[in-house]
Amino acid sequence: MTIREYGIRNLDCAGCSAKIEGEIANLAEVSSVNLDFINKRLVIQYHKEGVGSLERLNQIATRIEPGVKIFSPEDAIEPKRSVYSKVIYVGLALWLAVQILPLPSAWEPWLMIIAYLLIGGRVLHSAVKEVFSRQLMAEHFLMSIASLGAIYLGEFTEAIAVIALYELGQYLEARAVDKSKRAVMGIMSLKPEIAHVKTDSGIIDTRLNLIKPGDVLVVNPGERIPLDGRITKGQSSLDTSSVSGESTPLAVSTGDDVFSGCLNQSGLLELEVSKPESESMVAKIISLIENASARKSHQERFITRFARIYTPVVVALAILVFLLPVILGYSAEIWFKRALVFLIVSCPCALVISIPLTYYIGIGMAARKGIIFKGSVFLDGLRKSTQIVFDKTGTLTTGSLTLNALHPVVGVSDSELGEALWLAEYNSGHPFAMAVKQALNFEIQHDRIESYTEIPGKGIHMIYNNKVYLTGSQKYLAEAGFQDFCDIGENSGIHIARDGLYLGAASFSDEIKPNMLSALSKLRKSGVKRLFMLSGDRFAKANAVSRELELDGFVAELLPGDKLNGLEDIMQRDSGKTVYVGDGMNDAPVLARADIGIAMGAIGAQASIDSADIVLLNDKPEQLVEAFRISKAINSKVWQNIILALGIKILVMSLGVAGVSGLWEAIIADVGVTLLVISNSLSLGRYHSGLDKNPAPVSLER
Repeated sequence: MTIREYGIRNLDCAGCSAKIEGEIANLAEVSSVNLDFINKRLVIQYHKEGVGSLERLNQIATRIEPGVKIFSPEDAIEPKRSVYSKVIYVGLALWLAVQILPLPSAWEPWLMIIAYLLIGGRVLHSAVKEVFSRQLMAEHFLMSIASLGAIYLGEFTEAIAVIALYELGQYLEARAVDKSKRAVMGIMSLKPEIAHVKTDSGIIDTRLNLIKPGDVLVVNPGERIPLDGRITKGQSSLDTSSVSGESTPLAVSTGDDVFSGCLNQSGLLELEVSKPESESMVAKIISLIENASARKSHQERFITRFARIYTPVVVALAILVFLLPVILGYSAEIWFKRALVFLIVSCPCALVISIPLTYYIGIGMAARKGIIFKGSVFLDGLRKSTQIVFDKTGTLTTGSLTLNALHPVVGVSDSELGEALWLAEYNSGHPFAMAVKQALNFEIQHDRIESYTEIPGKGIHMIYNNKVYLTGSQKYLAEAGFQDFCDIGENSGIHIARDGLYLGAASFSDEIKPNMLSALSKLRKSGVKRLFMLSGDRFAKANAVSRELELDGFVAELLPGDKLNGLEDIMQRDSGKTVYVGDGMNDAPVLARADIGIAMGAIGAQASIDSADIVLLNDKPEQLVEAFRISKAINSKVWQNIILALGIKILVMSLGVAGVSGLWEAIIADVGVTLLVISNSLSLGRYHSGLDKNPAPVSLER
């Protein structure tokens, strides 16, 4: 498989973009294709890329919309500024002069035709190309037929109005789309163009793509962190809201990792770069937003298919509107003019552009709140979800374990138990081990470690200084032959043995995240029917968390490999979509298996960004509620736009048949409906919505 990305120039028709995408998809060597009309990007996955593939792409594009140019990114050149707008102004001035000045009546038709040609020259030129490429259902050709029909009827002003308003609509549509792109990609401003690199000869301003890992940067107060790195000098507070959506400033000091895009609010910082520009946090977020259009929602795919039949159907209706009354003996001139109304509203651009644009704006709006949707299919699918399955540690709870107490057996001191625990857990990166190392401190001689084995989900086997240490779950030590374990109640814990002697246990506390219960209540109000939890923790602890959060059920004491089976069992109980929410670190298989995988991970968690369909960057329950709210808001806008676009066009066609609306009204409606749905999509930033069963939790243990 080969994936190629291309740029597109002079693609002005959203309906034509759908046709181009469909034609390219039919090529034998193409596996998949995504044409992003908004960002003018074409991404193709080839089975096997052939010679001259770019030429074939341009042949297809030119045949459908003459003048379109597909090019490789390395061949990109700045497009020339068009001067045709000045020609249109001359044509409009000539038309106005004919209306105002007392000219001989014999001159008027000729001057009006000249004004029409000046204003509509570009459209007519494109129409001629479409005729030669046999694109008789193309927008320019149909618009030209409508305006030329008006001239044939002697309606010069209406003919000029059709073309002038069409050109104005194209201009306003392009401006509106550009405005939406600037609003969405404002996140690009989070990445400065240069950074202050500290060298032996002083501070040198350097472009980001020239900076390598290991270079030391200076970040002044009021500047954004240019690249991911670790602070080597200084302390400050960072505003991370523009990246993660977190409003509370983050205090940082020497040794802390920081990420690009965050605003340095107060202190002078020096940091050592850890990743190049292409792998920085902001670069990844921008890449995810740009590539999200490849995973299209069902509405987008439906509208693309609908657009292919909409224009032929409306043109066929236009022919019938003219032929049937004429056959029945009515005036050909009257019904010809009414049929022209159908040609003007036959362009599906309002639908084809508004639906992807709505999702595009929604994805960008979510990104600015620290919520990353990896495609509109996930943005749309989230609102359809009927049940959510949560991981416990790090998702429902803080994941920041604290050593609560040591529980030695009779004859063993706290110090002896603590040292055995500390030695065995020292080389582990497990949350239990991190809590132990934070709370205890003993000496270790690494050359005395004879063997060390960590068994995921169970525990640790280590031989140190000729002594065998075992730490882990009660089940793990029971498998090794130990009995009569210390009771640690509902707390999470691990048990410790040395040289065949059971020493005791250690218990840990892990608090439920603030506002989690409130967030789950809001999720229920938004339409989620069932909430479950999967945990590797002890049954008693999982049951306590489940009851406190009023979940519908849970499965406890799961090994990492068992979570997948637990999720599938829950998914079989409901035909709706199932969402899995985890911390993204060790839940990759489960995140991938769920209908939608959501990673709640603090900014910078690489595994979260790589494994999930949706990423919540500030690790707070409120972001999960916000993701559902955005999903519902986007769906509402999509259907508003569909109803507006189709409703207004059907109304205009109906009024045209009745003789109430003419060409003026038709072209204003066609241009207006496109601008209306774009404006409606842009209003998403002002959307607000509110997001209670509390059944007793039921264990799903078999």
